[in-house]
Amino acid sequence: MTWRVDKLTLLILFSLGTACTPEPTEIEIPFTVLYNGKPLGCDMPVEAVSMTDLRFYVYDLRLLGRANDDTSIALQPDEFWQNETVALLDFENGQGACINGSERTNTVVRGRHAPAESRGIAFRIGVPAHLNHEDALVASPPLNFTDMHWHWATGYKFLRAGVETADDGFWMHLGSSLCEGTVGNIKGCRAPNRPEVTLPDFTPGQDRITIDLADLFADVELGDSAASDCSSGPAEVACIAPFGALGIDFDSGKTLRSASPFRSERIE
Repeated sequence: MTWRVDKLTLLILFSLGTACTPEPTEIEIPFTVLYNGKPLGCDMPVEAVSMTDLRFYVYDLRLLGRANDDTSIALQPDEFWQNETVALLDFENGQGACINGSERTNTVVRGRHAPAESRGIAFRIGVPAHLNHEDALVASPPLNFTDMHWHWATGYKFLRAGVETADDGFWMHLGSSLCEGTVGNIKGCRAPNRPEVTLPDFTPGQDRITIDLADLFADVELGDSAASDCSSGPAEVACIAPFGALGIDFDSGKTLRSASPFRSERIE
């Protein structure tokens, strides 16, 4: 028997199929910076501690499914802070202690996802390996911020963060290390140094994500009047403590656990 399907039947079948496809859900994920649970800014110190910098890339965002069936969040490109793969969050405004910053800020990630029941959110901090060694001078936003790039084999600075007191301070630039090859021909990095954040209690539309710099720098000495720093180098012992807070094994660069300075907080 030969089956014949006319154009009207095909149109009906197509309409039924598309009608059953749910529209994607838009999502906004707000972030804020704290110090010991209190709002912190470039010109808003907490406990005599000022923020000197905070910028970081995020990617691989997903809602956590209740049956281990995570739902990917597709980023909405905006030609400045986000492309379809990675977003840049920037909390410094160039004021106060943030003398190396710029006026524009971005504290929200925007995207879409398929409708799904979720119990939380997860994401990675950094730039994916296949994009990490682009030339920031010609890359498209948000990978064109030259302050977020080392301009050598290491690639992008995944996170820039810093605090200071009246006579002390600490800053860190997080990125991959032990990279092999030359600029434009990188074969890989033995220490990826990409933290992962998992927040099982995050509810879209009700919660925001906080990063507490007191937790990130909890084991950094800010009272010895000797400013120090961490540039993710394999010999920099000053990196051990903040790497641990970010859940990264300092020797291997592998992710061991969720980055503890990040938490979910209900929006009041």
